[in-house]
Amino acid sequence: MDTGTKCFKVNNIIYAAGTGLVNTHRTAVTLTEPVQPQLLSDALRKAQSRYPYFSVRLRRQGETYVLTPNDQPFVLSPSWATVTLGTPESNDHLFAFAYEGNRFCMDGSHYITDGNGLFPFLKTILYYYLTSLHPDAALDPSNFALAGDPVPEAEADDDPYPSQPLPAAPLGARKAPEQIFTLSDQPRGYENMDRWTSWRFRIPQKDLMAYVSSVDGSPATFISALVYRSIMDTHPENTLPLVCGMQHQFRKALGRPFSHLCHVNVVPIDYPVRLRDRDIERINTISRGALIIRADDDNDRQTVNAHIRTEKRIQSMPLPRKVDTMRSVVLDAIGKNTYEVSYTGRVPWSGLDRYITDVAPYLDLTLSGGITVEIFSVGDAFSVNIMQRNDDPRYTTRFAELLSQSGIHYTASSPESFRICGFRLPD
Repeated sequence: MDTGTKCFKVNNIIYAAGTGLVNTHRTAVTLTEPVQPQLLSDALRKAQSRYPYFSVRLRRQGETYVLTPNDQPFVLSPSWATVTLGTPESNDHLFAFAYEGNRFCMDGSHYITDGNGLFPFLKTILYYYLTSLHPDAALDPSNFALAGDPVPEAEADDDPYPSQPLPAAPLGARKAPEQIFTLSDQPRGYENMDRWTSWRFRIPQKDLMAYVSSVDGSPATFISALVYRSIMDTHPENTLPLVCGMQHQFRKALGRPFSHLCHVNVVPIDYPVRLRDRDIERINTISRGALIIRADDDNDRQTVNAHIRTEKRIQSMPLPRKVDTMRSVVLDAIGKNTYEVSYTGRVPWSGLDRYITDVAPYLDLTLSGGITVEIFSVGDAFSVNIMQRNDDPRYTTRFAELLSQSGIHYTASSPESFRICGFRLPD
């Protein structure tokens, strides 16, 4: 594939983008030493040449958008401020970068990629930066995708969906609760972004994995169970079920394990009120079973098939109608959740983690029920980032108490306000 000159097909979910649905994410990495901006700028330039499908700009062609090569450098801002992706502020890129003290962040469009698609790019940047800063780091270059390496077709493919639906026989349809508990104390919309707040917990991997293994669970279902109890204990008056939107990728069912595109499915996990007084071990086991049933390959194939149907449906639409249709599709796919949990799995840092103390992904909370949790592994610990659309500490205070009651050791960072960048489609 001639990835240096081709136009890339957009994932059709990008038509949903706009000021009311930016769907961007920020990944902040805390290093052991202050950021050296010139070395980071050099690292970005080298990494950019390895990822041509991320070094792009959006262009309108008739009633369709395409991604075209963008040779402009990525923007690197010397503050924690954000830029608007897809505009001159970001050199028309759909990624941007910033740094402050020991931290640097990568801003990107969730319409372009997800955590699994993003991670190799982040690894490459860190490899170039840290080997420049520490020439004796002894990092094995074969563990990283580097400039000059061929870009595999399976990684760069911009149209991974088959032309015809996949055969699927799911284990059973979910009967959604007629009403669920919603967090009325979490203001909606971007106008409240100045109060979006993050609480980060660092938990030793060996402690958490020993616990969840003993109760037939996983990090995601355990954290989900803790958040369920945290909400229920904070709202003893509630008589409605809760729903956790569990983030889950469908690359396996699609048959494209190395795809860089966004392949995230939201799997609903129902928590009836009767679980209110059950212990965490029991709640965790129940949620683990529900996740296994709901996130099986056949259910994932149904997600693939829905994407194929949508692609065919919008193909001949005029652009304004595509935009309206895809906004409805994206919002319907997200569903109605009380809160969300996302876990990319234990990622292979390949030695980089000795220079990293924390990784914190931040997401667009307008698309959430009000509380969103991101779990990331770094070094010998899990970084658990709990985000809310306000700075009310009641839920995270109860979450910390439940961790302690479960015998899980942790360290907690001070609450931090955060923002995500804007995103604009070209005219």
